[in-house]
Amino acid sequence: MSSQRQALLLLNGVLSEPALVRRLARTCLLVCADGGARHARALGLVPDVVAGDMDSLPRSLPRSWGRTNFVCDFDENSSDFEKALCFLAKAGSQRVYVAGLFGGRLDHCLVNLALARRFGRALRLVLVDRGMAMLLGPGRHRLSLKRGQLFSVLAEADAANVSISGSRYALKRQKLLPGGRGLSNKALGPVTLTVHSGLVWAMAPKEFKFS
Repeated sequence: MSSQRQALLLLNGVLSEPALVRRLARTCLLVCADGGARHARALGLVPDVVAGDMDSLPRSLPRSWGRTNFVCDFDENSSDFEKALCFLAKAGSQRVYVAGLFGGRLDHCLVNLALARRFGRALRLVLVDRGMAMLLGPGRHRLSLKRGQLFSVLAEADAANVSISGSRYALKRQKLLPGGRGLSNKALGPVTLTVHSGLVWAMAPKEFKFS
């Protein structure tokens, strides 16, 4: 399969943004991690790829899925999410939107979040769940937010040093600790986030773009 710059990955959790998923599916390679195929079927979408051990697939698949590529991996030491992420990394995807990440068993949610951290920078994962979140490393990042839009910048795992401009609460080379400041800032327009060190989650309760 040829390399795809953008992909949409559906997992088997709660799908909180079906309209956004439909829009993303128009321009992305559509990949389902095993049971995530139920969301594709419910939305009338045809996956390009289904990856995993295939133990959670819907019992009946639409005839329109005749060209869907099923990538089977029966390794019991990795989850279907990890198998799908490995497939996308090999396919050369550069940005992956992930929906259905949460809402199931707590242990599954924690594993999914840990995998998002692990693969987040290499694949530029964007989590889609009542908004969007992206893991960002050192560098200057532009968040295309509208005036008055809420957003948060939260340190991941260890302390991060950041500067934020274009927001109600500006920061200049401030240290963020996990669980500390950075929650519920307000955009004055497009926001510039500079990560001097560490990793942060940049997120907003509504759709927005990163660059």
